[in-house]
Amino acid sequence: MYRHIIVGRGLIGSAAARHLSSWQDGVAIIGPDEPSDRQTHSGVFGSHYDEGRLTRIFDPEPEWSVTAARSIGRYPEIEAESGVTFFTPAGFLKIVGSEDPDIKPSVTLARENGGNATVIGANEMRELYPYLTLPDDCSGIRETATAGHISPRALIRAQTNIAAKQGAEIIRSAVTKIDVQSSHVSVTTDDGQTLTAERVLVATGGYTTAMKLLPRQLATTVYGRTVLLIKVTEPAAEALQAMPTIIDGYAGSYIVPPIRYPDGNFYVKIGIGTEADAQLASVDDLTDWFKSKGSERNRLELTDVFEGLIPVLKECPDRHTDTCVTTYSASGLPYIDYVAGDRLAVAICGNGKGAKGSDDWGYAAARLVEGGDWDHPVPRFRLKAVFA
Repeated sequence: MYRHIIVGRGLIGSAAARHLSSWQDGVAIIGPDEPSDRQTHSGVFGSHYDEGRLTRIFDPEPEWSVTAARSIGRYPEIEAESGVTFFTPAGFLKIVGSEDPDIKPSVTLARENGGNATVIGANEMRELYPYLTLPDDCSGIRETATAGHISPRALIRAQTNIAAKQGAEIIRSAVTKIDVQSSHVSVTTDDGQTLTAERVLVATGGYTTAMKLLPRQLATTVYGRTVLLIKVTEPAAEALQAMPTIIDGYAGSYIVPPIRYPDGNFYVKIGIGTEADAQLASVDDLTDWFKSKGSERNRLELTDVFEGLIPVLKECPDRHTDTCVTTYSASGLPYIDYVAGDRLAVAICGNGKGAKGSDDWGYAAARLVEGGDWDHPVPRFRLKAVFA
């Protein structure tokens, strides 16, 4: 019997495995590898099948800023110990209206947490980023050094490598059932294994409700999100070589600068999400979404955004969409809490921005199930699970 089993080998689950296995033995983490062919795959999927996510300390909400700061502070040691590079300090820019009331308090918060955040005007933005088309009445929130983008695939590989070095067992299966007993928890996998542990942590993201893994359903909403990948030409790549990650506050979109994808090409990634996006409730919903090309409405919206903001990308005709999901909680923060006595816990709901602070949310989850004193800056009650 294991001391702890972590179900879910995504960003938070792999981080929890690394932290937990550094404190205790008897740790296992269960989750399948990325499928080689989505269209023929019959199992679960993951939103971390990607190369670019924004990371920065700047955030208007204190809980997200401090967890990002703590995570970013650990990036160097994770890269060094794992031998995997996953962070590119490309910087960050948020474009907002010059009268946006969140500018000053958000920048102050970022600075308090160690972020090199400043406010710049439209003219300075044009000098720094001449490829952007900007309105005169905008401002920019800029963060350097501590901001940029991470590869989710590479970060998970790094976390998993370290966890394995520390003695954690990596089980490349999918969990189909969890049974909580008085003395232990039984976990059944899709390849017929039955494993037991003193405690189990579920970090299965958007599949948690759909797979019915918990004795009670949590209040979550899972949205299907569409992203657009624009293959950059050589002239565009040259123009955008110093491009930061961007959030366009006017359009509600995020943009990742040119990064290399597994096919060897460089793509600019742009994403947008609204409450009008499809809600996914069942395994079939999720499977169909991950195998689809996403939303045509979103593709058109994304095209309008990037062609208006970065005109050089109009000269890049090779474009395609991809899909992922985001899982939202009722609280706006992750659920990191016990859901069945002190045997079964969850660490889910990135609320659309969990990647940047995933290592620290994993730390919080590991600290919870490890059973020691709570030493995280976000109080436990703020991460309490809300049931449907």
